[in-house]
Amino acid sequence: MGKGARDKNEAPSEPVKAYFWGARNAEEEEWFKKIVEDRVKHSPFYELLGMEVVGLDPGEARLRIEAGSHHCDEKGTVHPGVIFALADASSGVAMATLIPRGSRRVVTVEMKANFVAPAGQGKLTGTGKVLQEDVDIAVSEAEVRDDAGNLIATSMATFMVIR
Repeated sequence: MGKGARDKNEAPSEPVKAYFWGARNAEEEEWFKKIVEDRVKHSPFYELLGMEVVGLDPGEARLRIEAGSHHCDEKGTVHPGVIFALADASSGVAMATLIPRGSRRVVTVEMKANFVAPAGQGKLTGTGKVLQEDVDIAVSEAEVRDDAGNLIATSMATFMVIR
């Protein structure tokens, strides 16, 4: 074995640290925990809809709703406003993973959604991804899927960072 090489059966000299979801370091892990805490403890809207953050990575967020009859329209399908809100929140939380600490808020400036299939009751997951970010403005996309993985809606949104 060459100098500095390690036998494949030898344990690494330093343990590998597993961070919260997709955090890359301890500082990012604390930021992600703060984002989740803000959404869980300080957002009546998230509570009203039953939204929960289920995954974070830098520039990406996954939120979920357990859609029930109270989320449905007169035909028994999940109201498009609920789906739009899930897409918006997923995109906004994805943006929140990238904003500088101390910049505590992003707001939706514009958003467009395409509803491609009706959703019934059950789990709906929104996945937001930041496509482009700048100091003050970012563009993000989201998909909302049902528990079977069927695409329900896609969206694109523009956000502004509030300092």
